[in-house]
Amino acid sequence: MFATFFFAAIALVVFDLLLASVTMYIAYSHGHSRGKWFLLGMVLPFFSIFIALAVAIRDERRAERARGGAPKPVPEPGEF
Repeated sequence: MFATFFFAAIALVVFDLLLASVTMYIAYSHGHSRGKWFLLGMVLPFFSIFIALAVAIRDERRAERARGGAPKPVPEPGEF
């Protein structure tokens, strides 16, 4: 009985770490802090992914409005 509970708890923690890592990656790829978003992912494991996506979409729309609707600049070969 204890072993079943123990392994279930370990599986939940691993799943939580995975979801927090996905949240962190989404936020970091859009220029946000890794640590804050990882903690948010630990506290709100499933919902934080949608929050990070919403923030990323909001940031993209803000950047587009700041450019006046112009397309994103294309990087030169060799730039990232």
